[in-house]
Amino acid sequence: MPIDKMMLDPMLTPFKNMVEDCKSKNISGEHFDNLVTAYNRLEQLGQEHDDYNAFNAAVMNEGIYTNISDYYLRALSAQANEELNSDDSNYSDENLLKLVLDALRNSISELKRSYEEAIKLAGSHDPNAEQQMGLDYMQRTGAVSASDAEKMKKQGEKNIEETLKKKPAAFDSSVEVEVLSNPEKIIKPIQALIDLGEEPGMTLPNFLRIQIEKGLDKAAEGTAVQRDGQEYLMNFAQAMMVSPLHIEKERRKLKAFDDMAAKNKFNVPNTRELSLVNDDIDRELEPQIKKWDKIKRYWENLLWDLDFWSLAYCSFAPFIEPWSMAPNPKQACIDTQKMRPGVFKEREKLFQKYFGLSFHDIFNHETFLWEIKSNYLGYSQEYIEFLVLEVYDHCKPFNDLPQEIITKRGNFSMFGPNKIDREMNPEIHLPNRRLQAYYDSYFGEGRYASKYDIAPVPKTAAAPWNLDTFKLK
Repeated sequence: MPIDKMMLDPMLTPFKNMVEDCKSKNISGEHFDNLVTAYNRLEQLGQEHDDYNAFNAAVMNEGIYTNISDYYLRALSAQANEELNSDDSNYSDENLLKLVLDALRNSISELKRSYEEAIKLAGSHDPNAEQQMGLDYMQRTGAVSASDAEKMKKQGEKNIEETLKKKPAAFDSSVEVEVLSNPEKIIKPIQALIDLGEEPGMTLPNFLRIQIEKGLDKAAEGTAVQRDGQEYLMNFAQAMMVSPLHIEKERRKLKAFDDMAAKNKFNVPNTRELSLVNDDIDRELEPQIKKWDKIKRYWENLLWDLDFWSLAYCSFAPFIEPWSMAPNPKQACIDTQKMRPGVFKEREKLFQKYFGLSFHDIFNHETFLWEIKSNYLGYSQEYIEFLVLEVYDHCKPFNDLPQEIITKRGNFSMFGPNKIDREMNPEIHLPNRRLQAYYDSYFGEGRYASKYDIAPVPKTAAAPWNLDTFKLK
């Protein structure tokens, strides 16, 4: 599912305007084609991602914002050169320099205009109007009747009103657009070129020579924005803590940028060379990341099997999902009791076959320890110890869980006789808190809470994880 148009359109507008500006000026050629390709890729990523932060991270990773601005500037400059070549009367040093500077001034004006328009659009979104457009389309295509559409409209308006009470900026992305699309770092080096061209007695040959000698042409390519993007990705990876490999990948890319910039007398890395280095980093670490993810998913499934199987024996199991949704809930619980051990043992064999890891190897493996460190593990320490030390040995085909262990299992659940949860990690909300702090550091204190749900502190009696007392290490 793509990102909501409310958030996506303001991000795309400044760059779409660059394409439209070139079209209105009948600009064509290689630089315009590259501009269109880069913009199309921007739109494509917006359709591929359903998370705003993931979309922005992907865009910055590919340097699309920088590329679009660079291609736009080059397209305008190329048009200026064509105008010069089409009229011999333009072949004076003064006219040549003026046309080049005019093209640079036009690019700054367009960047500022698009930026202001995007902020305005992001802050004036009407969710009720957008909902109505969707309902009108559904009625035209026969997907819903007029009466059903009216009911959906009323319910939608109610939902929007309730959302705005809790999250007043839920439909306003103006702050995000203002921060992420700010063209100042792109404009500054372009203005430096203009200032150079406006110096008294400046000629076009001197203008071209001096900008190369001082590296002003390289600065205008937008490398400052590119570095900001890479730093954003690294900080995002550190906040999310998905794995140490994700962090290492972005750290290496930022270091590669800085190392290459330091070797260049203008402190600007060669864009093509940097791209090749980043590709090398991806090729080295992406296979390791995929292996990390697969190992984690395998042991998550193994732990879930033990959790699910043991829960099926509890007296309250027929009254909770998923068994309560079956035609015969009690029989569904019995089916789980009889079949799940076979599934578990086959998964255990595959885990050993493909990764060379036994079930007990999980609890000293780097993926498991990282999940504890990063607060992503959903289970509490005492519950994991219970599953492994007391449930695991009984989870075999044609075997049942002893009554004393069933009693213990019920006492871990909020549906059990004590009505107290001890299964859940009491710090499972902390990843959301890290994301909240990261988001607010970019967009202002309280911005995340004004737009998104805040994960509540879990209601559990379990103690926080402490690896020093972990019985399975």
